Amino acid sequence: MKNRAFVFVFIFALTLINISCAPERAIHEDVIDKGPSVTVRPLPMADRITVAIARFSNETHYGSGLFRDEYGDRIGKQASDSLARQLLATQRFIVVERQDIDRLQAEAELMGEEIDQFRSQLKGVDALILGSVVELGRETTGKSWMVGASKTQRARARVVLRMVDPHSGEVFYATDGSGDATLTSKNTLGFGGQAGFDSTLEGKAIEAAIVNMMNNVTATLETHGRASQTR
Repeated sequence: MKNRAFVFVFIFALTLINISCAPERAIHEDVIDKGPSVTVRPLPMADRITVAIARFSNETHYGSGLFRDEYGDRIGKQASDSLARQLLATQRFIVVERQDIDRLQAEAELMGEEIDQFRSQLKGVDALILGSVVELGRETTGKSWMVGASKTQRARARVVLRMVDPHSGEVFYATDGSGDATLTSKNTLGFGGQAGFDSTLEGKAIEAAIVNMMNNVTATLETHGRASQTR
């Protein structure tokens, strides 16, 4: 009986250690304001700026092979889709499609529309958006002590954007944004394990950079809006 009691206590103690030393996995996004839509007042539809993302590309050497396939630039597409979502979230823009316009044209042809009819129905824009991921990288650091070890994976990104008048080609606004995401794992006395390679960190860092960039855009719009109201 004493042996059984000892085994029970030993197993119970190991369970407590395992729970207390479970891997610590926390994603940190370098975004003070999680949503750009809360930083400004929404505009009525009639007052919103109509924009189109003409191009958003990955201009870094990072992922030039791993993240590119026969369909093109994956990182650039991911950033473009994220930017479109953030533009809509501000409720200050009307976003029209340009990057995948050939798919829209193909669908219109399936519905029996002529190309001239399709083009005549396209909505014009007030500005074209050109942007790119200009910095993207990751690093892994770690440390160990007598009874444990930790590992931290960190991805960082910087994106730039410019708005262009489609009639004159004039660049009338430019900004950028940076962001990072980290994942930390710890183990003690052999419990807790180690976090494997997390391929989603780059996406989280790009998302954070775009949100920060959009906060710059909306802050500028808000400043101009207030200035116009005081005139």
